[in-house]
Amino acid sequence: MTAKPGSLQRLLDLCDELRSIKRRIQDPALKSETLTRLKRRSRDKLKQLATDLSRYRFKGQLGSLQNDLSPEHFLILATLLRRHLRSLSPAVEGRSLLASVFESSFELLRGLELLQADGLLRVNGLIEVEQDEEGEDGGEEKLLECSFRLHQGVVDSFLEEIGLRSPTRRRRVAQYNNVREYLLDLKLLHNLYQARSQRLFNPERWWRLRGHGVDRTGNALTRRIKTLESQIDRCLERSKGAEDFPLRKFMSEMGLSREEVMILTHLLFLELLEGNPYADTVNLIQLVSSSEEELIRNRLLFHERATFRRREIIELEHMVEGRELTSECRLANWVMDRVLGDDLRGTPIGADEKLNFHLYLKNLRSSKFMTDF
Repeated sequence: MTAKPGSLQRLLDLCDELRSIKRRIQDPALKSETLTRLKRRSRDKLKQLATDLSRYRFKGQLGSLQNDLSPEHFLILATLLRRHLRSLSPAVEGRSLLASVFESSFELLRGLELLQADGLLRVNGLIEVEQDEEGEDGGEEKLLECSFRLHQGVVDSFLEEIGLRSPTRRRRVAQYNNVREYLLDLKLLHNLYQARSQRLFNPERWWRLRGHGVDRTGNALTRRIKTLESQIDRCLERSKGAEDFPLRKFMSEMGLSREEVMILTHLLFLELLEGNPYADTVNLIQLVSSSEEELIRNRLLFHERATFRRREIIELEHMVEGRELTSECRLANWVMDRVLGDDLRGTPIGADEKLNFHLYLKNLRSSKFMTDF
C-alpha cells in the first residue's frame, strides 16, 4: 500500500529509499551509467522529500522548527529514528551518519555543520552526543568520531504524530498533588539553567563570546527555560492548595524572585543528593544569568541588603576581604525544614517517611541530576 503524499509514513519511506540508493551508490563496482542513473534518482527523491516535508505539519516538538527543517535535517532524524527502533545501540557514528545523507566528499564537508553544537539539531535538543564524548571544541575530526543519538523527546514526538505515547515518557501532570511533584519539575527547570550556565560561562570558552545574543545554544536553552517556566506556572494555577505547599509559602513569605528560587533549588538538591551544602557563590550567579550583562547585574543577589542575606536565608563563608564573589554559599540551618515542611503528601509524616523521601531524591543520581536535562 502506497503512503499518501504529505504523510509522515511517506516522509519516512522516502528517507528509507534515499538511504537504500546511497548505499548502492557507494558500491565501487558500479558501472558509470548505473552510477549516473542512481545519482539522478537520488536527487529526484530528495526534491520529493523537500516538497512533502513542506506540506506536512508536525504537531509536537518538530512543529516549532518546521520552517527551518531542511530535507538533510530530516534525513538525519529519520536515520537515527530507524537505528533507535531497530538496534539495542541507538547511537550512530558521525561519519556513518553523514555518509547516509551525503554522497560526495564536498557534501560531507558541508554536512559537518549539521552536527555542530550550535547547529539546529543540537541547539534545539533534537539529537545528542552519546555520553558527552565530544568536547565543545572537538573539531571536525572529533565530530566524525562521535556517536550521535536521537533525543528521547523526539522519539516521543514521532510516536505522538501517529497517535501513540511513549511508555517511558513521564506524563506531565495537569496539576501538582503535592510538593514533591512540584520539586521534580523544579529539578528539570534547574537542569536547563545549569546546562546554559555551563555553555555560557565554561572557563575554556566564556572569553570567546562576543556579546549578548551571539551564542545560539545559550539562546535556545533560554527559550526552553521560558517554555518550562510557563508550563510550571500553568500547572500551579490548576493545582488546588498549591499555595499551601511549604516551598510555595516560603517563596511568598520571603518574596523570592525566579532567580532566587533557582539558587534555592540548587542548594537544596545539592545538599540532599550530594551531602554537600556548599556551592561557590560565583557559580550560583552564573547559574541564573543568560548573558554577561545579567551576570554583572545578578551579583547583587548576594549583596548584604538583598533578600537572601537580609532574611538570613543563606550564609556566606570564606570571603576574601568581605567580597561576596570570593565566598562559598550554603543554606542557613533552618531553611530546609521550612522548605520541605512536615506535609509533603497532604498529611503529617514521620521520620521514616522523611527518610524515604530523602532516599527517593538520592536515587535521582541515576538520572545525572546535576547535568542531565
